Amino acid sequence: MTPAMEQIALHETAKSPEEGLGHVARQEQLLTLVGELLQTNQELRFKVAGLERRAEAAEDALDASSRWSGFLLP
Repeated sequence: MTPAMEQIALHETAKSPEEGLGHVARQEQLLTLVGELLQTNQELRFKVAGLERRAEAAEDALDASSRWSGFLLP
């Protein structure tokens, strides 16, 4: 759990408004959380794109090897 998520969880468990965080602080926490989510989303997109490139390269190599292996078998 990220620090921003922990702070929000603490706020949710508060018994009264006096124990919780102020409205401005909560907005800042939510903005921080959104920023973290956007960053994580971008990192995951890059990883997926890399995996897709690797899968395509592996598929191309398999196709090429399959074509040549047909010539080698009697």
